[in-house]
Amino acid sequence: MSRRHDKKISKIRHILSSRQSPALLLVAMLLYLIPARAQTADPPAPASIAILPRDGFNLQVSEQVNAQYVIVTVPPPTHNWFAGAFTNLPVGVPVTIGLCMADNGLSNMPADVSKWVGLRPVFSYADPARYESYEWYMKDADGRWVSGDPFNTGEARYAGAGVVPEQAVIPAEAASKFLSADGRCWSPWREVEGTEVLATINVFRVKQAFDMPAATVAMRVPYTYTYLQSVIARLQQANLPGVFVDELGTTPGGRKLQIIRLTDPDDPRANQHTILATAREHATEPAGSWVVQGMLYRLLSDEGKPLRAHRTWLLLPILDPDGSADAVYERITDLFRKTDVPQTPPEVRQYARYMTRYIADGGQLDLTLSLHNVEATECTNLYCPLMDLAAIEVTSKINTALFADLRARGYVTDDPTRSWYNGFLSFRFYAWCTKRFHALDLVYEVNDRYPDHTLPLEQLARMGGIIAARLAAWCDSDTGRVWHQRAADFLAKHREQRDAYFQSRQRDPEERTLHEMLNLGF
Repeated sequence: MSRRHDKKISKIRHILSSRQSPALLLVAMLLYLIPARAQTADPPAPASIAILPRDGFNLQVSEQVNAQYVIVTVPPPTHNWFAGAFTNLPVGVPVTIGLCMADNGLSNMPADVSKWVGLRPVFSYADPARYESYEWYMKDADGRWVSGDPFNTGEARYAGAGVVPEQAVIPAEAASKFLSADGRCWSPWREVEGTEVLATINVFRVKQAFDMPAATVAMRVPYTYTYLQSVIARLQQANLPGVFVDELGTTPGGRKLQIIRLTDPDDPRANQHTILATAREHATEPAGSWVVQGMLYRLLSDEGKPLRAHRTWLLLPILDPDGSADAVYERITDLFRKTDVPQTPPEVRQYARYMTRYIADGGQLDLTLSLHNVEATECTNLYCPLMDLAAIEVTSKINTALFADLRARGYVTDDPTRSWYNGFLSFRFYAWCTKRFHALDLVYEVNDRYPDHTLPLEQLARMGGIIAARLAAWCDSDTGRVWHQRAADFLAKHREQRDAYFQSRQRDPEERTLHEMLNLGF
């Protein structure tokens, strides 16, 4: 209470103790008491900034220093990812979100914000659980806004010709702030206004004035399991020829394991080449998921039909659904080997069962692609961190052509013949497929947060289309045909060995053990 209010209360007590008439006492009390209540009521304290739980997000409020400065943390270890759905944000004034990364990392990869110098995180006022919150638009030659969502067809593709597209996820009063600099691209995610890196104490700060009291702030645009289920639902509803969603099983968390399979729409039985593309082997690296989805969108388009001719594409936007939902960096990354069977995650068995059955049924795996993302400064928009020692020359040639394609479209790339390591990661899913079925393996780091050239959603999707086209071109090249024939010869012997193995044991191949699947490829 205020000092003035205390004085009025004292005066009322004095009147009550005096020997005046009851009527006079009542009038006096009204004269003093009512103004005291009206003039001295304290305004309600502003609600503290809070973070709502969301699929795959990991930021937690640690301390609110003042109304405009909140300190947040993430459960260790953290690598390549932070995101939080904030509420009760002050509006129209700069807000600072401070993230301390001291002692928060892996033994071989300590958390180090010096890798975040120049990092520009993103934010959105859209609900991160809605499918439409990730839909971007481009203006066509006629000035109309065209949706980047391939499931919008006909007139549904168009969203007006105004300054911003007609949409319902960003409030109208803030929508213009989500335009690209040239005004021709609109996304519900934009970069924050400012950041600060305090490398000596391992602290990273985001500084942003918000137009709305609720906003999602993330290191890069999220790609969640919930969102993937929305994509798959639309894919199934579209009922497109040659497009399938194969169900492999469920995770310990009750989530679906699914592979999107695309075949030649004019010859669904054709299986002359198969390309497997995966992301989220490291579950907190969402940039790769957007690239795999870009591959899907390109393959679904009219211009993507030639890329599907006489081949099958197996697409895995999220290899580890539970890891992505719980923001766990590594859950099943190096477990494609026979370990302590009761402790082997069921996802390992389910993926191995699917791939071994695919091969046993006559399928052939020609190429495996594993996509990751770095934090900010480690590399350019696309980089090859690892080359298989057995295929350095082939990989370098593919990289040279692919990186040239990307540079021609404005992306920044590095030396296509250089990598951080040369070797082979035997116990990862893509590498296990390579080793057991004689495929060519490719690994890339996607860096949409490269400080000199960041990538919005539209450019991540386009990158996926460019990669798909280049991989298809390799399959059709002389080198690709030779590789394909060698793999075919290898798999013919492999199937003979498999049949002989189970016949000698008088067992149904469907009863194969984890050892037989992982160590023998049966």
